[in-house]
Amino acid sequence: MAVQVTWDKDVCIHAGNCVKTLPQVFKVENGKFVIEPSAAADDRVRATVAACPSGALQVKD
Repeated sequence: MAVQVTWDKDVCIHAGNCVKTLPQVFKVENGKFVIEPSAAADDRVRATVAACPSGALQVKD
């Protein structure tokens, strides 16, 4: 089962690091932010979440 990721829209500063780093996981579709963690290896998803400058992305363990 893929790692679960949460996103806090009120904390997000829209730096775009997640979308640039793993566009297959973090993307905007029809104007909404979509997270598909199963589209990449867990370690890559975790590393991208850890690099979020605002802390808006979190891994839910």
